[in-house]
Amino acid sequence: MDEVSADALPQREGARRPGRPPRRDTNPRKELVREELLDIAARMFDERGFDRVSMAMIASEVGLGRSAIYHYFGSKDDILAAMIESEALAPVARIRALATQPGVPAAERLRAVVQDGVARRLSSGARFVRLARLEAQIPKQLRGDYDRSRRSIYDQYVALIEEGIASGELRRVDSHIAAFAIIGMANWTSRWFRPGGRLSAAEVAEAIADLALASVRAHDGEDSRIAAARSRLRALSAEVDALAAALG
Repeated sequence: MDEVSADALPQREGARRPGRPPRRDTNPRKELVREELLDIAARMFDERGFDRVSMAMIASEVGLGRSAIYHYFGSKDDILAAMIESEALAPVARIRALATQPGVPAAERLRAVVQDGVARRLSSGARFVRLARLEAQIPKQLRGDYDRSRRSIYDQYVALIEEGIASGELRRVDSHIAAFAIIGMANWTSRWFRPGGRLSAAEVAEAIADLALASVRAHDGEDSRIAAARSRLRALSAEVDALAAALG
């Protein structure tokens, strides 16, 4: 339990229910403090465990008074809800928009979704990775939104792959396995990417998108090669049958 909980304090004007993302502040300085709070809280939750971190501990780490932190977030749940909002819920709308662009071939939409997702992931710093490691600790009242966001992203990938298969742009693969494989490839980049390395985040995103698409794209001449192989097998089978008949 927090050393200072929202429920234990007098209700302030504009107080929020725990677990709901706070309203974004338009003051640039306050927004910077808010983002710093999120980064520090994410690190502390990851290193010490969500249940072992109090609002007072977070306030001390960021250099705020115990009461000042409540100007930005009403509770630990609010902080975690804000992390889920920025790292899990917000990307869903972006992915849906890219996945449903009218007049764009399914394969190109798939490539755009992968590239945009990797670029966003690598630009969000460590917060995305820390949230992923916190999955098992997310409280029940917040878990539903988090799980639905992940499922929605997965469903968009499956739908795109199946659409590409139906149009002939992508080869016939198991769409569910392919979706998991591509999502895993994209997610793993945040584990090994290092800012200031040989490739920029944009270059890594483009390379991963190319690899993802190459793994499922239909190749020119593939159908003709399969047809030729089947023809040779039929001819060989007929030859074997004729030889067996001749031998009695």
